[in-house]
Amino acid sequence: MGPCGGTSFVDIGRYAWPVDQADPETRHLTFLFADVEGSTRLTERHGSHAGAALSRYHDLVASTARELGGRLFERIGDGAYASFPDAAQAVAAADRLQTAIADHDWGVIGRMRVRIALVTGDVEVRDDRYYGRALFRAARIQALARGGETLLSGTTVDELNGSVPEGTLLRDLGTQRLRDVPDPERVFALAHTSRARTAEAPQTEESETQGIESVTDEEGPIRVLLVDDHAVVRRGLRAFLELLKDFDVVGEAENGREGVAAADRLVPDVILMDLLMPEMGGLEAIATIKQAHPEIEIVAVTSFIEEEKVTTALEAGASGYLLKDAEAEEVAQAIRAAYHGEVHLDPAVSRLLAQRLRQRKEADPVEPLTAREKEVLSQLAKGASNKEIAYGLGITERTARTHVSNILGKLALASRTQAALYAVEHKLV
Repeated sequence: MGPCGGTSFVDIGRYAWPVDQADPETRHLTFLFADVEGSTRLTERHGSHAGAALSRYHDLVASTARELGGRLFERIGDGAYASFPDAAQAVAAADRLQTAIADHDWGVIGRMRVRIALVTGDVEVRDDRYYGRALFRAARIQALARGGETLLSGTTVDELNGSVPEGTLLRDLGTQRLRDVPDPERVFALAHTSRARTAEAPQTEESETQGIESVTDEEGPIRVLLVDDHAVVRRGLRAFLELLKDFDVVGEAENGREGVAAADRLVPDVILMDLLMPEMGGLEAIATIKQAHPEIEIVAVTSFIEEEKVTTALEAGASGYLLKDAEAEEVAQAIRAAYHGEVHLDPAVSRLLAQRLRQRKEADPVEPLTAREKEVLSQLAKGASNKEIAYGLGITERTARTHVSNILGKLALASRTQAALYAVEHKLV
């Protein structure tokens, strides 16, 4: 065709190759990116059952998108990608999809947890394929999510005009720096409040659970967040931990402020927290995180020992204290100990705390402990977790936690570690 047409030809040797010179179409769309958390682990563990589950998951994504005015335009492995002309429809699809996946019986694989990202923006359409920044941002925001979580870009939230699906609410996660994306992005989480309420475990009488330890085969790897201002340190830790089957590095942060935001967003099991960082130091970050998420365990990591920093970190709620020259396996042991409610300290830190307790030996007398509190203290000195104390003494884990809190208060101690050292010093074990 001539210059007025949409196609011309380029001579390549003996053949003419068609080149489309028409301007690409631009569309304003909302993209839904979904993938399955731990899909590789599911496949390795369950084989063909996992394949059948992933096929059913893809069917759910496709049908949900279609029912709400969107279309599934790509799927690769466990990744499913849909587009919607309307942001509200996309958010409704994400909510419906998470509900359907949570409610579905997945058979032998137990459960499936999906990460969803929603991003709105202009894209070019060429040969029924999409090109544009919105797609890259969707992929990067999805990487921030954890299983069962739906994250929205600020551009998507702007088009909702405050309207979200019934039983949900938006949580502002603040401005996030996305990998390889120069401009930061405001990110929100769609909290599925109605599902969270129905998923809560039923309350039982304390007398019914005394001495009973609940064990399931659903326990996955320990979810770890790395917070350090040195990228090379984070890369080294991630590379090592990802070699171990019982760890899953769910995120990174380069300062305390980002660490607090990441803890809110990811709610990891354990955080490795550097103490000396810009914007917000590790000590302040530990205190902030423990106040908001007492269930998250934190292991402090630093290059040198300062008594004030050691005691402040432990008083703020750190479950361990390591030096950066620790062997890699010691780091893994510290994370495992923290996850199980135990304390792991660098030997030099233990000596420092022991010296401090010896100096307290002649201090004012403390309120006497009850017989049961002495039993609990004895278990603490052996490194037992609250669950192990409860099982060994025939009490509930909640009662064990109460006894530990009473012991720390009576002895004016700041941590389980100090209580354990106190027990050893006073020959209670």
